Amino acid sequence: WFVTRRTTRRHYLLRPDADEQVLQLYWYVTAVVAKECGIELHAVQALSTHMHEVLTDVRGELPRFLQRRNRLFAILLKCLHKWPEEVFARAPANCVALYGPEAVLKEIGYTLANCVEAGLADTPEKWPGVTVSVDDIGERVMRVARPKAYFNPENPRWPEVAEIPITMPRVLTTTYGERAKSVLRSAVDAAVRAARKAAREAGRVVQSAAQIFGVSHECRATSPEAFGKRVPSFAAAGNPLAAAQAVHERRSFLR
Repeated sequence: WFVTRRTTRRHYLLRPDADEQVLQLYWYVTAVVAKECGIELHAVQALSTHMHEVLTDVRGELPRFLQRRNRLFAILLKCLHKWPEEVFARAPANCVALYGPEAVLKEIGYTLANCVEAGLADTPEKWPGVTVSVDDIGERVMRVARPKAYFNPENPRWPEVAEIPITMPRVLTTTYGERAKSVLRSAVDAAVRAARKAAREAGRVVQSAAQIFGVSHECRATSPEAFGKRVPSFAAAGNPLAAAQAVHERRSFLR
């Protein structure tokens, strides 16, 4: 799945901070709830107004995962920012089912290159907010201490340290075998090059971490957004067989 969640009225509520508190809050609640709901995380990046995640819903509990994780994450962000209103937009999360390895490669590339296209960093690794690198996928286990606020240390649901592995999507290992990491790296590199070109053509200048940290979370994005666009329910990245399978499964589900 390729999942996108946006902040209310495009406020910078996910903006990274110098103390890395937003990082800690995201990774802790995501690790705990992903384990509860059988979610495998492959890639993620959170900019100030939205976040993208590529994940596998092993047990069919994606709605429960999003409800629980986003609720907890929102509560913690409200405590952190002393924010009196809702954190996430009232529109639901955009969840796009990915069919075939091409779609998975495309969305992981898009996710990790997002900060580059926005002109916020030269490379995904330099983004100070929530993100992973290609090297992390299939290799790294994120470990994060329990935040001091909100969670009761006596409750066994909230461990002192939570862990979540950044896994390689199964469809990539099935399709490419030992070449999966190199194929993924090539896809991400191509996405980053295209994003860097788009940022340069749009006149976006890479900002320093200090500049990013200095923007108030009460600010709002002002870049134009297209309204009324179709919201896809699946993506196949041009693979006709995968697209046909997606259409068949979608129609069967609706019937």
